[in-house]
Amino acid sequence: MATSAAAHHVLVLGGHGKIAQLLTPLLLQRGWAVTSVIRSSEQAAAIEKLGGGDSQRGRLSVLVRSIEDVKSEEQARAVLEEAGRPDYVVWSAGAAGKGGPERTFAIDRDAAVHFIRASAAPSSGVTRFLLVSYYCSRRTKPAWWDDASWTAAEEINSGALKTYYAAKVVADEALYAASKGRTDGGFVGIDLRPGTLSDEPAGGVELGKTKGSAGKVSRASVARVADQLLAADGVKNSWIDMLDGDEEISAAAKRVIEEGVNAAEGESVV
Repeated sequence: MATSAAAHHVLVLGGHGKIAQLLTPLLLQRGWAVTSVIRSSEQAAAIEKLGGGDSQRGRLSVLVRSIEDVKSEEQARAVLEEAGRPDYVVWSAGAAGKGGPERTFAIDRDAAVHFIRASAAPSSGVTRFLLVSYYCSRRTKPAWWDDASWTAAEEINSGALKTYYAAKVVADEALYAASKGRTDGGFVGIDLRPGTLSDEPAGGVELGKTKGSAGKVSRASVARVADQLLAADGVKNSWIDMLDGDEEISAAAKRVIEEGVNAAEGESVV
């Protein structure tokens, strides 16, 4: 899998989250600059430690800003400017079920959409936006799932994750539409959609179109796949579902990119 030799500046939104903290050192090891956006100064020490060690060749900056307070595309654009105009953006932020439905919609839907649209503007300089979502976030049954898998997904989306689903699916669609709308190909939306997250070590994965709607995946594996997708040449606008599996991460990422796998197939946004 060919990778870009260029150095990049990545804005990580939700920088204190577990996946973000696993991803940040991987990006720094590539010699890339990372600006990690966190919501409070109390989180800064934990993030700054990620930039330590001789193996870290990139520059790490910390920006304390409340994503929840971003209420418009203009405010999102201001954060991009303050961060130093990154060319890549990673969305790994979320309400995590805290604060009720209003907070989930404010962060997981509204703020996410504001950052997507601000980033998609040609004047922003952003060329890739990787959104961490979840694999049941879709409106129609995918052709590669059986009826039992779709029924299980619908039960999740109408039950325990009802509010989260309603927020995330809008953000997923907004990213796909924004990337599709850039007919110059200058803005690639990568929607990485893991299953139930675990804290197990990174390992093999099932990537692209998963066989069903049940399963776990290591946060460390999600971070490694995100790193691979951001660094690879040839990534296109796509939804990429992910579970623990048997395929080695770099091989799985290479296959998905070369084959143009897109789990958004069957959705109206495509």
